[in-house]
Amino acid sequence: MEALFSRIVADLNTVQAAYERAGLLADAGPGSVGWTLLGGHDAADRFRRESLMLSALMRLRVARLIFRRTGPRHLVVFGGNNVGKSTVANILAAARVAGTSPEGGHTRHAEAFATAPGPLFAWNPYAFNRFREVPAAALADEPFDCYAVTRIATDALPDDVVLWDSPDCDAVGSIRYLASVVEAVAIADVIVYVTSVEKYAVADLVEWVFDLCDAGIPILECLNKTSRKDRPLVIRKQIDDVFPAVAQRSGLPEPAIPVVALRYMTDGEEADLWGEYHPEASELREAALAALADVHEEAEARTALRSVQRRLERVLEPARMELSVRATWQAAVQTAVAGFVTTYEREYLSGQSVIEPFKQLNAALLEMLNPDIPVFAGAMKGLRAVQRIPTRLLQAAARGFASLFTEKDEADSRLAPELKAYALAHRALLGSLLEKIAAERRNPRHHPFWDRLADEWDRRMARLADEFSQATVVHMERTDEEIKSAAADVLRALEKKPNILRMLKVARVSLDVSGLLVGFAIPGHGSIIQDLLQDIVIAPAMLGATGFAASSAVEGYVAQRRNQIVEKLREDAKDMAATLYVSPLEAVGDAVMNSVGALGIEHTLLDRLPADMQRLRSGLHA
Repeated sequence: MEALFSRIVADLNTVQAAYERAGLLADAGPGSVGWTLLGGHDAADRFRRESLMLSALMRLRVARLIFRRTGPRHLVVFGGNNVGKSTVANILAAARVAGTSPEGGHTRHAEAFATAPGPLFAWNPYAFNRFREVPAAALADEPFDCYAVTRIATDALPDDVVLWDSPDCDAVGSIRYLASVVEAVAIADVIVYVTSVEKYAVADLVEWVFDLCDAGIPILECLNKTSRKDRPLVIRKQIDDVFPAVAQRSGLPEPAIPVVALRYMTDGEEADLWGEYHPEASELREAALAALADVHEEAEARTALRSVQRRLERVLEPARMELSVRATWQAAVQTAVAGFVTTYEREYLSGQSVIEPFKQLNAALLEMLNPDIPVFAGAMKGLRAVQRIPTRLLQAAARGFASLFTEKDEADSRLAPELKAYALAHRALLGSLLEKIAAERRNPRHHPFWDRLADEWDRRMARLADEFSQATVVHMERTDEEIKSAAADVLRALEKKPNILRMLKVARVSLDVSGLLVGFAIPGHGSIIQDLLQDIVIAPAMLGATGFAASSAVEGYVAQRRNQIVEKLREDAKDMAATLYVSPLEAVGDAVMNSVGALGIEHTLLDRLPADMQRLRSGLHA
């Protein structure tokens, strides 16, 4: 059990450290990571409290089920800003041990007051392990990860009781020392919750009380700074209105906590904090010591374990959301890339448009058959310009070319079919991803990743378009070579039929108004329209009309080379999409996530932690 407990504590520390690095435990206000991710100010405050509390409860309370506890008991004064916590600490000690000030937020570090020497946490290696003990005189100038232990002399408290004065939990800027508040209350055997007529109905403070009770920490309420005539009203309103409202909102049961009221003192009466003229001071002290005597340590530790387990998934939610966002973005990229290939196939490799690469094959074959075919030499230059933008033009104006892939232009209708298909496919991919980003941002509670990605989109996509345009140049050059290679293969196959070759060499090329090759005419056989290879070389009916018989071997080989061209273009599109989109877009996602504060918590930890918690609880029979 001890090894399992240690692993749970280590994993909770890892989660907490990741949240601290990402700013989730800081109060950054509207637009911050915590605000957007957690759902606003109140939800962010609640999350910070729970996140810190889970670790502290494990280390300081559940630890009592793992280690044999020795040493003093802890009485902790807790409450909101300017309710008189330090004064109450002095009343409990019946001595001026804690510094006081009429200004709020005076106490910003946890400070312990012990009557007996010796270590406070000898039995527990995890207590205050994220804090440094410093001398009390230096505490005010130290960072917030410090605490002090002051030795005092008083007959009001037993030697085995340590009194703690904790910082407030609701002053402006108190988020900076929230961890100190949490550590102090989690170590408590009994909490003296100090409130007042001005603070008793503050929602955040009451939620603290509910959470502490849910964690199994005994609470004694001290009603301070409240006139005698107002005390019954405050207590009744708290029981009848405040607690039920918070119980309904939180889903936690209403706590039943005893209340002791202190006499409201005016300026000049502070000297009588615990004398015979202030019997309420003795009443409060006696009630606190009685509560300490009534502690049921093991039962309270088991309650703390149940509370931690019940709240664990809420604390892990940001880490799970990050993994979910990463998976969502990767899936969106894969879907968009698949859409890219589908668009390219639809626009260029299927239906009537599929004839275009074969026209290029026809032109390459005719060029090899006879460069001096009438009309052909003059038409070929225009044919090439229309069918495929010259490489030197693309290289000379790469950025202008890249714009073809990002916004619709009137020149679309004049683009070569393959280039147009790639432009439409690229736009379809970007449109799919933009739609996904917009949909995620419409969710009121969404990961700030989507906002930052939207902000970065134009700049990053301009770079991607440039890279894609350059890759398209390379691809079209390779396709040209592939077509020429296929034409050479077909020519070698046709060399087995010299009569067909002679016929083709006397053909006259026919061009349509756009300059695209549509067929050729053979003397004595009229004009043959459509595809040279399919209707003349391959189709038996057409070959029969010329008086020549088609060899099945030639027909099959030519058909095979045609299919290879289509498949090669399809595979090229897939490879380009995978190379130019998948890795770069996933890298964009990683960079954006890092810029908003990546947590970097692995799936293995998120799966292990709840499982380990259940094993611990089962092993301890909690």
